[in-house]
Amino acid sequence: MTLTAPRVRPPLVLTALLVAVASFQMNATMLSPAIDDMAKSLSTDVGTIGLSATVFLFVAGLAGVVLPRYSDIIGRRRVLFGSIAVMATGSLIATLAPNVEVLMVGRALQGACGATISLGILTLRDILPTEQFGRYLGILTAVNSGVAGVDTLLGGLITDTIGFRGIFGLTFVLEVIAVVMIGAWVPDSARTGARMDWRGAAVICLALLGINAWLTLGPTMGWFTGWPLACLVVGAALLPAFWLVERNQPDPLLPLRALRSRGVWGLLLTTFCTMASIFAVLTFVYPTLAQHATAGFAYDGTTTALMFLMPYALAGWILAPLAGSWAPRIGYRNMLRIGLVGNLLLIAATTFAVSSPWLLFALVALMGVSYAACAATALNGMGVIYAPKESPGILPGLNATMFNLGASVGIGILSGLVAKGTPDGASDPAGFTTALVVATAISAAALVASFVLPGRAAAAEKV
Repeated sequence: MTLTAPRVRPPLVLTALLVAVASFQMNATMLSPAIDDMAKSLSTDVGTIGLSATVFLFVAGLAGVVLPRYSDIIGRRRVLFGSIAVMATGSLIATLAPNVEVLMVGRALQGACGATISLGILTLRDILPTEQFGRYLGILTAVNSGVAGVDTLLGGLITDTIGFRGIFGLTFVLEVIAVVMIGAWVPDSARTGARMDWRGAAVICLALLGINAWLTLGPTMGWFTGWPLACLVVGAALLPAFWLVERNQPDPLLPLRALRSRGVWGLLLTTFCTMASIFAVLTFVYPTLAQHATAGFAYDGTTTALMFLMPYALAGWILAPLAGSWAPRIGYRNMLRIGLVGNLLLIAATTFAVSSPWLLFALVALMGVSYAACAATALNGMGVIYAPKESPGILPGLNATMFNLGASVGIGILSGLVAKGTPDGASDPAGFTTALVVATAISAAALVASFVLPGRAAAAEKV
């Protein structure tokens, strides 16, 4: 398909971006009711299926490092088009996967679109005046948090009737539609004329791979034994190597001076901890608890979606546009902290609800306000606001990486705790309780990190 330069029509641009973001997000949320079916169909356990989600989110995190910066150089639309096309290829492979190894390959390719939300926000920032940006941001964030809960409900229905392959098949069709819409409606952005720092990108991706592997393997294999320790050593050694590479680059992937900004490192730390706690429990711990035959509620996929996935997503869908409109008025930091306080209190409360489905239902529904509306909208907006003006794609890209890397690490750690503390056949939900206690601690770290972020007042946009 040849990419021509379409006329800029913001509603059509938003529509194309919504479909693209939905196709990415559905690969994270829609599969939650299918965890048990995937494990049984592919002759594996839920811990390994959790690892496939970790692979997807980790690759998405790496894409978030590279692709937004690359879009500064070759244009947003080209990068969006290519990444969604690769995701569609991964969805097709996952649909046909005969075993969990092939599924892992498909999930890894799906992760190539991990920068979709960042590229969408950057595109909106390029074409919209400041006073309209917040509302459009809220709408895009609402879809990024789940398609009004319909995705999770539909995921449950498909799981119970067709099986998990039907979910991947549906997302494949949606991704093809997204590719066509992007080619037709999304404008290209101005290009900086810089060169892409592929050497720096390779080094930082390998460093993140090592650290992520250590965090993921540590809970089950031992933090300082064998492979986990080797991964940590390699990842830690590559971080100073990245600094040496970037120091001599005329067009670095990450200007090192930007890391000294509290707006940059503070935002990245806050986003990582937020996703490692709230997103990990929403998409793995609660659905797994709901479907566990002995220690949980033994629900099927449809009931799980109705009880623990659809309510929070629907609340976010309704309220995120309102949060986006109010964030520039009351300050993005204040909106973020409202959400983070809510996340902390609600996750902590769910540690006492592992045997009470209706109490858990109420607490999870409220997370749609705290996370999907308030926290997610503010975090996405600040990725653009705090970005260096000379390299606008860098911070949104890194922030997308922290969204995906945080979720990846969180699911890896919490799934390991669940599998170790509550093995198949166990009736005691101790593993779920332990995972929620750890998630509460990580959520508290996110709130503390948010107080590092600097403020800024402007006529149309208060930070």
